[in-house]
Amino acid sequence: MARRLRQRVMKLSVVIRARNEARSLRRVFAALQAQRFHSPWEIIVVDNESEDETREVCVQYRVQIVTLPRHEFTYGRALNLGIGQARGAFVLLLSAHSLPIGPNFLESALAPFEDQQMAAVRCLYVGNLDQLESWYEPRDIQYGSPAEQQAAESGLEWTRRYPTATCCVIRRSVWERINYDEELEANEDKLWASEVLALGYKMRCCADATYTYTRRRDKQDLRRRNYREFRALYRISGYVPLKWYQFVAGVGKALIDAPVIGLRHAVDTIIWKANLVTIPWQTKLSPRHGSFKEYDKHA
Repeated sequence: MARRLRQRVMKLSVVIRARNEARSLRRVFAALQAQRFHSPWEIIVVDNESEDETREVCVQYRVQIVTLPRHEFTYGRALNLGIGQARGAFVLLLSAHSLPIGPNFLESALAPFEDQQMAAVRCLYVGNLDQLESWYEPRDIQYGSPAEQQAAESGLEWTRRYPTATCCVIRRSVWERINYDEELEANEDKLWASEVLALGYKMRCCADATYTYTRRRDKQDLRRRNYREFRALYRISGYVPLKWYQFVAGVGKALIDAPVIGLRHAVDTIIWKANLVTIPWQTKLSPRHGSFKEYDKHA
């Protein structure tokens, strides 16, 4: 599957970070195997000392394995290690849970690099409806001055637009100039993008190469991830996600709203279950004709 043709120039390397991801990797490898991509390419998995069948799956699909000890792991270090082993002019960075969609994913992801100023391309996540609805209007990010970039990187919106190592393609020669930060616990991809854009490069947000994310995070996992990202973002930009006065106001509002929210939830539940339990009775009535109210803007 991984095409290693030494007599030809390697165009693309796929770098995947993984720990105990045998099941997810099988799906990702199968999706990559189904690509209609005819240039030489390779796959490299940076394994964080997995204890499941991750390594066996990689051997089965003839994928190169690079080991990163657990006590040395950071996201940035794993990326640098994998890219350092890559031979492709371009590197697709994938999470083990990022599943490429469609047989033309790789072709679509690399298409923007015909522009020699293009340093990185963020792929299109199908769960982001705002970006998905405007897939036909890809946006290029490039700044004319440090002041323009500083203004654009205030708040949080820039972190949603910059390439994410969950699924993006970078130009390897740019990485050779600027590596990923190996100390940050998160947002190393956003910092890298910011530093690269400061050099005058261009980035695409978002390419029409689409992917889905197969991991289902529970509430606690989401909170842990958000804590890491906000801590890293504060180290990068000094952004404070919540001021003390906002905290006090939010807690006060929550205490006041709690009884009302609880009562509303109880009423909604009772109405919904009453509708369900009376279905046999409702079907004895004549069917209603006419358009549904949800399609009436004035309803």
